[in-house]
Amino acid sequence: MTSDIRLMPVTSSQNEQAGFGKMIVQEIWGDTNAQQGCESLLQLLEGYLDHCDQEQRFASRHTTILGETFDLDLIRTIRVVKGRPEVLKSALSAELGQDAHAVSLDIAIRLMFSTFVRLADTRIISGTIFQPRWRDSESLVSFLTRVYPQTQSLAAYAQDNGRVQIAKFSTSYLSRFANVSIEWTHNLSDHLMLLRGLNWKTLYLFRHPAFLKVSLDTLARDRMDTTHSLPEALRLGCLPPKLLRETLMTYNLLFPELGDEESRAMLIADCSKKGLDPFFLMLDEHHYNEHETPTDALDPTDVRGLYDKYPYWGYRLYELWKEADDPTPSTRIERWTESRRNPRFTYWCTVVSLSIAIMFGVAATILGALQFWTSYCAWRGCGAVSLGS
Repeated sequence: MTSDIRLMPVTSSQNEQAGFGKMIVQEIWGDTNAQQGCESLLQLLEGYLDHCDQEQRFASRHTTILGETFDLDLIRTIRVVKGRPEVLKSALSAELGQDAHAVSLDIAIRLMFSTFVRLADTRIISGTIFQPRWRDSESLVSFLTRVYPQTQSLAAYAQDNGRVQIAKFSTSYLSRFANVSIEWTHNLSDHLMLLRGLNWKTLYLFRHPAFLKVSLDTLARDRMDTTHSLPEALRLGCLPPKLLRETLMTYNLLFPELGDEESRAMLIADCSKKGLDPFFLMLDEHHYNEHETPTDALDPTDVRGLYDKYPYWGYRLYELWKEADDPTPSTRIERWTESRRNPRFTYWCTVVSLSIAIMFGVAATILGALQFWTSYCAWRGCGAVSLGS
């Protein structure tokens, strides 16, 4: 697939005829009018479209930095990025012609791949957890490889290759036994991030599974086996297929389709209250999971298997597993109980216990000696001797 791209002119009338989010969808995945079920596609991506509008409003508050033609520049930037994913960011900025496009490049990545990028202008910030910066010396391929590494499990399971109970990944178990609450994020780069505070624990989950599905469908239309390399996927405006499928698979760990009605009820409630993608309720692991060997159909039973089945998210899943298996105390009672497990506390408990035992031992010895003296005096005929005399 060639890296050349034709920069077609973008007119302001085109911007007026379609919403900003719909324009972004068209530029990333192609002409939506040419796709089957255009209206259903846009309805499926309703949550993602709202996110695009929020990003656009966020950027529009900084018109003195970005300029009045930011929307049109962003569309042109997306076309350039798709055509040249292996070109350094500095070269892309030079091709776009203005230093201000460094900002539009960063925002383009945030929209195209739902991946947070810290903006080049430090005056523009927004809340997120993982805040990577796309360096001028990096290509898009290098940047996304750094943000979504395929973790090598050797170091982890060399120290801990213990058993893993998949049931403990469910949100019902995490909520009931580990006091973990769920927060939904627009950034795929924050997916499965677990944050802990003094009296709270929050697990962040990506809230746009429809975005992942549409990306996979786009790759499947290009090549049925979806064996695209990272550069090939980026030229189609998509993340690598293995990352997309693996992310969808993690939802079934957290909200099992079978055997955990409580977790599914929590998901349904969040879909209703927090406006999540309706695609959450249509997730079916068999539609996006691929099995090359019989063992691929089985859930991992140890740490090694966890990393092997989830190379992208294995490290975060392993951290979540450790929290589920041995929860960090978050309530006063839990912290009090945890503090009593401290070796220093155990040492002093032992010292106090031994001291008390010695005191009772000395008292018992003295009492025994007095009783012996009393008995001896009675035997010698000295008469009864009271302990008080």
